[in-house]
Amino acid sequence: MLCEFIDKELEALVNHRYIGKYKQYRSNAKLIRNLDKVIRYITQAGSIKVVSSITSLAYERLSNSPYSSVRVGFDTKYRLIFEEHEDKITLVLIELSEHYGDH
Repeated sequence: MLCEFIDKELEALVNHRYIGKYKQYRSNAKLIRNLDKVIRYITQAGSIKVVSSITSLAYERLSNSPYSSVRVGFDTKYRLIFEEHEDKITLVLIELSEHYGDH
């Protein structure tokens, strides 16, 4: 699947450049490794159906929202929030957020 980035700071984070609101993750090597895996899984998947079948990602559609999310790492509190575009088979990555409001 093709991954488009609306958030240029998130795109920089995925490319291991730490700017803006994601600068705080510079020292979180575990999160960065897990994010790399998730992006690799998503880009190698042929469709959103394949992404949803990867149990370690814990894919879910967010209720009352146009977005979906996947878990970033098995034991982290972060999820990658994205918008699905089935007609283009494209994921538009929105933000990395702390799941369940954990801070």
